Amino acid sequence: MALLDHPKNVQDLSGDKGFQWKFDCDICGAGFTTSFIPSASASRARKLGILGRGLQAAGSIAGRSSLYGLGHAADSASHFQQMSAAWHQEHDAAFQQAVNEAKIHFKKCPRCKLYVCEEDWNDEAGLCTRDAPSLTAELQATKAQVRVEQMQTHVKAQTLFTGEIEDRATLCPTCGKPSGSGKFCQNCGASLAFRECSNCHHRNPMNVNFCGECGSKL
Repeated sequence: MALLDHPKNVQDLSGDKGFQWKFDCDICGAGFTTSFIPSASASRARKLGILGRGLQAAGSIAGRSSLYGLGHAADSASHFQQMSAAWHQEHDAAFQQAVNEAKIHFKKCPRCKLYVCEEDWNDEAGLCTRDAPSLTAELQATKAQVRVEQMQTHVKAQTLFTGEIEDRATLCPTCGKPSGSGKFCQNCGASLAFRECSNCHHRNPMNVNFCGECGSKL
């Protein structure tokens, strides 16, 4: 049997009671979940008091068809290998039905072969928005980017700060308490001026005789 042409980004949500799949857009990941299809064989097994799992385990692998391609078949084998051959036959038929249901919600891009939702499809170009971005959306995005760049240029050209930037100690070197922003400590009145070392140019408090950086006499 030929391979089905369908969205490849698919999650198999099937279980022993029935079959269901979720197909996702290859660009944005938005998904469509197909209708639940009950398993007739599982229903019969429950009526007979027979568990669906474990029946004909050896035949279940042989019962897989090639509808999905190698990757999907391998995935089905790992998750559903304990299901019966009848369940797998139902699974194949249900998948074909699910594909037909899901395909109307996706477009296949002829250029990149991605399956995309309506939001990621450019009707005018007949391509996905990755290959043919919407001119309207790109125009608005470009305008917004230019506005931000112009705003940044305008702000950078303005003078927003007119204060003085000065390396001033926050603690008074005399009393060790917060000194404030004046020329003298607001707690003890000591001068907050600095004496610059002639050797290393380190700025020292006025009340010291030797440089705290190099030890030279001030």
